[in-house]
Amino acid sequence: MSNIEFTKSSAITGIAVTCNGSSVFTTSQDSTLKMFSKESKAIQRSVSFSNMALSSCLILPGDTTVISSSWDNHIYFYSIAFGRQQDILMGHDDAVSKICWRDGRLYSASWDSTVKVWHCAPGETLSSKKHHFELLAELEHEVSVNTINLNAANTTLVSGTKEGTISVWDVTTATALHQLPCHSGTVFDVAFSPDSRHLLSTGEDCCFKVIDVQTGMVISSVTTDEPQRCFKWDGNTILSGSQSGELLIWDLLGGKVTERLKGHTGAVMSMWMNEQCNSVITGGEDKQIIFWKLQY
Repeated sequence: MSNIEFTKSSAITGIAVTCNGSSVFTTSQDSTLKMFSKESKAIQRSVSFSNMALSSCLILPGDTTVISSSWDNHIYFYSIAFGRQQDILMGHDDAVSKICWRDGRLYSASWDSTVKVWHCAPGETLSSKKHHFELLAELEHEVSVNTINLNAANTTLVSGTKEGTISVWDVTTATALHQLPCHSGTVFDVAFSPDSRHLLSTGEDCCFKVIDVQTGMVISSVTTDEPQRCFKWDGNTILSGSQSGELLIWDLLGGKVTERLKGHTGAVMSMWMNEQCNSVITGGEDKQIIFWKLQY
């Protein structure tokens, strides 16, 4: 792995990369959305939507629009082509913690104890017509939701709360299939395995948990030296970003670290990985973005 870094002005909370790989977008706690050239590593744009932190970002198919979630309860749509804010979705009563996009639907998690599913009809970029938002479902939780993810078929959603509960939801019927008190403290990250049969979660309690999606049973638990803030996994191997700034490679079956990579000087807050799993970008509490090349 090699790394290239450049400084931003605040902790990096989200990373998104255009399909052609040329541009990197990041959100940070200083409320800015920034656009970088992946080749030159130069900042090309910096936009501020409000005076509150941005929590995550994603790029819509076609590389025309970036969506950012904010602690000000709103979700912002930014036109890459026109370099301006296109739309605001005022969808929650508290901070929006995480957003996902699949097949024309936006999924938003919030500290207002809900996950909302929206149908978004795109606006006509050249005219003044805005996006049309329709609320399709509201998934009610007991406490603030910190993170969400979807399975490959977009039929099942998983959410993790600030109090450690993992909930598995049937998206089509908006019903909870399982509610599992997995962690003590905040769930930082959660994701389905590629075959969607298992879930992996990580939390404030220094544990990885593997859950069987069908039964809702915790089938294994791996204790870590310190909290792992974010991760990517292929069902067997985990690449995680730690509280202290290291990148760790785990053999999940053996429950052990196979490699430690020095990176950030503060917590690794966000992680992006390409589909080929050989290129990684991490964003840290230390205001750095690091580009990694995975060599097997």
